[in-house]
Amino acid sequence: MSIALASLAVTTSLVANLPLVVRTYDAVGVSPRTLEQAHASAALALAAAGIRPIWRPCHAAGCISRPKAHELEIRIVNATGLSQRGSLGFATVDIVQHVGTLATVYIDRVDELAIHTGVDRGALLGRAIAHEIGHLILGSTNHAQFGLMRATWTAQELRRSLPLDWMFSARESAEMRRRLSEDVLDLGHEGLLLSSVAVARLGDPLSREEEGGHDGVGERERPRGRQP
Repeated sequence: MSIALASLAVTTSLVANLPLVVRTYDAVGVSPRTLEQAHASAALALAAAGIRPIWRPCHAAGCISRPKAHELEIRIVNATGLSQRGSLGFATVDIVQHVGTLATVYIDRVDELAIHTGVDRGALLGRAIAHEIGHLILGSTNHAQFGLMRATWTAQELRRSLPLDWMFSARESAEMRRRLSEDVLDLGHEGLLLSSVAVARLGDPLSREEEGGHDGVGERERPRGRQP
């Protein structure tokens, strides 16, 4: 075991183990094996942050009930003509209340990127899911300079697959645990209005030869209820 992997294992065993229900809606029919790999990949990053995801598939008609406290929703869909160019997905975040429960990942773009870089499809899907979960828990559209929450993923980074490139920072991990511990993700109370919603976009290295995605700004307001 490498030093980085050993450090990751030790870190995972020392931090808290806060449960988080993640309701997944697969609209395109991803294979069970790929979904299992994606869940394992996302769970590894979340476990290092002290969070234990509990994966629950939605009904075929979609996630029709409102999320409860400590519940998030991830949609796996194909991109459309209205989807943001150079994006693997986005998280819908209330930038006033700093909360969010719904994120979307574009599986066709994940597939294209996996083929382009030669990385495992399920692992890449899991990293994209974990990235968007990070936005939802943190209640922010901001990106980091390093680690899983950076805005742009290069082909070189994907191919070398260094564990530290796909982990939350210590600060991000502590903030995520704090927010989960304090029930700040509970959107079930009355009176919450998502009056100002931003979209956090995940970089797609396919838009240039070796590097792509957006320029790091990655936020724009979107009225609630409008779908990409």
